[in-house]
Amino acid sequence: MVTIRDIAKKAGVSASTASRALNNNAHISEATIRKVKRIAVEMGYRPDYNAKNLTLGEANAVGVIFPVGNDQVTGNPFYISILSGINQELIKRKYSLSVAIAKTNKDLFENVKSMVMQSKIKRFILLYSKQHDRVANFLRQNELRFVVIGQPPYQYDYYVDNNNVKAGASATKYLLTHNRVQQPLFVTSDQDWAYECQRYQGFEQVMAQYDLPAQRLQVDLKQLKVLDAFILAHPKIDGVVVTDDNLAMEFYGSFHRVYPKRQLAVVSFNHVVPSVFLAEHFNSVDLYPEMMGIKAVVLLFSDREDEKINAKQHLIVKHKIE
Repeated sequence: MVTIRDIAKKAGVSASTASRALNNNAHISEATIRKVKRIAVEMGYRPDYNAKNLTLGEANAVGVIFPVGNDQVTGNPFYISILSGINQELIKRKYSLSVAIAKTNKDLFENVKSMVMQSKIKRFILLYSKQHDRVANFLRQNELRFVVIGQPPYQYDYYVDNNNVKAGASATKYLLTHNRVQQPLFVTSDQDWAYECQRYQGFEQVMAQYDLPAQRLQVDLKQLKVLDAFILAHPKIDGVVVTDDNLAMEFYGSFHRVYPKRQLAVVSFNHVVPSVFLAEHFNSVDLYPEMMGIKAVVLLFSDREDEKINAKQHLIVKHKIE
């Protein structure tokens, strides 16, 4: 294993100077910092975070915070794929994964607070983006490092996301051109998540291009009779763009309860529904959640590992309609 002393010897500096250079110490010249970092990369050096964190009083763990919700949230394959990507990268850094899950905002806040105060966790990944979020505000106030999955409401937060406006536009255009839909509807949850609003923007843009009205329906899954009534009252709907695969399956089921013999074209998001359950006209946008998890960790540790990525403050993941 390459050590600081190995790098210092090749760079012609002391071990303490090499260490300070790798940590961007203001007292070390830019030329020396660049030289030491170049040699470190060439030699395949990886920081010993265990030793550093022991000195700083920081746990070798990253807190992953789920949105408040029911069992459907934690069991969602989309989140499981994100966790897989996160874990892959944490293993490389000899870090472990600690999860914060709660059914109320108060309990979630207390969970995260305990992770910080008692477990000494100082790096976090939030699997959601929400304005005026108590947890995110707590992390900011305590100057803790965190990355948001989704575009955050505060411009200085670090985040990983898809281009959701573009993804919404792609889904809508696919529905209109590939499925020949005449009366499309945009279906979203009743939570007003930022990504849902952004995908609707993409829907609106394409609908305007085709000179079609942009219709939006918010669905409360606890009131499926209301959904059935809406579908019955709007018989001309022949296609939908839905913000989530699970919600799409619920809408699809309601539609066929009301119109058992009619076909409905669907384009949804997350690509987590097994293909065996999908009808011919049911397509999903793959948002590559595992890659989102990977990039979230890369960004989370970019303050230590990559100045260019750290300066960008965000990373964007591609999407593809399957």
